[in-house]
Amino acid sequence: MEQQNAAGAPAKRPTFLTVLCILSFIAAGFAIIGYITAITLMGAATAVVSAAEDTMEAASDSLGGSYSEMSAAMDEAMSSGPSMGLTWAYVIIGFVCTLVGLYGVIKMWKLKKMGFYLYTGASVVSMIMGIVYSGFGAMAVVFPIAFIVMYGLNLKHME
Repeated sequence: MEQQNAAGAPAKRPTFLTVLCILSFIAAGFAIIGYITAITLMGAATAVVSAAEDTMEAASDSLGGSYSEMSAAMDEAMSSGPSMGLTWAYVIIGFVCTLVGLYGVIKMWKLKKMGFYLYTGASVVSMIMGIVYSGFGAMAVVFPIAFIVMYGLNLKHME
């Protein structure tokens, strides 16, 4: 169903909103490609680590060494970075936020206010996850806030 303005004519999307939406579509496309790549690489890395642990266990048994000592040394070496579980959570939540944000942009493209609220919620969750996972990054907060403000300026054109 096509939107209409007060005079009964089809509602026209402002050029500024069109440009914002196109930029958001491009950013979401790159983010989706990045998340799919990250999920694929993390799956491969998990398989490699699992295979390495199996190999270490077999080697320690054949050499008469203690697998628990080797495992403790490996765990200590790997503990400097974030845990694999936290990394998976960050990637999954980020991917879901990207999809929800994209859906919000599609709604705003169709001049629906609900899209603004979906986009804002997804952006806020994404910013919080970024701060929790990797610390405060100015650009990771400035761009989403700038887009939220710019989309907010277009709310008067949405229903």
